[in-house]
Amino acid sequence: MNTTESVVRESDAGNATRSPVRTVQVLHELALRPRGMSLAALAAHLQLPKTSLFRLLNSLELGDYVQVVNGQYQIGPATRELGTAIMLNHDFAGRARYILQKLASQCGETVILGTVAPNGLDVIYASVIEGTHPLRFSITAGAAKPLQCSANGQTILAYMPAPELQKFCTEVKFAKYASGSIMTVPALETELARIRSNGIAISINGTHEGVFSIAAPIVDASGRVCAGVSISAPEAQVKGHMDRFDMLVREAGHDISRILAYTGEYPPR
Repeated sequence: MNTTESVVRESDAGNATRSPVRTVQVLHELALRPRGMSLAALAAHLQLPKTSLFRLLNSLELGDYVQVVNGQYQIGPATRELGTAIMLNHDFAGRARYILQKLASQCGETVILGTVAPNGLDVIYASVIEGTHPLRFSITAGAAKPLQCSANGQTILAYMPAPELQKFCTEVKFAKYASGSIMTVPALETELARIRSNGIAISINGTHEGVFSIAAPIVDASGRVCAGVSISAPEAQVKGHMDRFDMLVREAGHDISRILAYTGEYPPR
């Protein structure tokens, strides 16, 4: 091998190594900025040429890892799915377990940690701690329910970025699971606006008849609502406990968000 060949191959290897690192750097920077960054700002911050960064962003956009909203680059659905997978792989539910158990002991009702399913249409009950009352709401961990019908799902939808929420509204298939199931996009939009105003979601007879649920958002380090935590109980047992359940579930959502390194205002605005 001559010297020229050696230099060229070493240069190629260096470029091959830098390219994945730059990709991760770009995604990490955008993940820290929920409102996004312009091409110029991102290039200046990462000290990268705008032309090569533009090509990289175009490739990431094709794979849904990046999206452009009002001229600002933001992380896309594929990156969020990757982040959720990493979080779950690192036992997110396990790390939050102590807080879930504390909440369950305080309220005596069933406590559920819900995350978005890979299909983007359902909420998965990643962790369930059943209540201690003889009459209680019972469901298996790993069960999936429509986002629009459950308190945890509605919490996630309420804080979902507008392009993703719009996509959800075009793909969702409404079905009546119980008397309180949301059946139209306008009804869903009204409920999500209420949740954003109050900071919590309340579902009565949403997926199961006679079941009341109240949920608070869980926010990750990037400021995105990535999950929800809820108290679910037979509706007849909730009377007189609403204010206390409200306070307890907000506290749990706040504490789990802090585990995920979220440091902003809670609930988010």
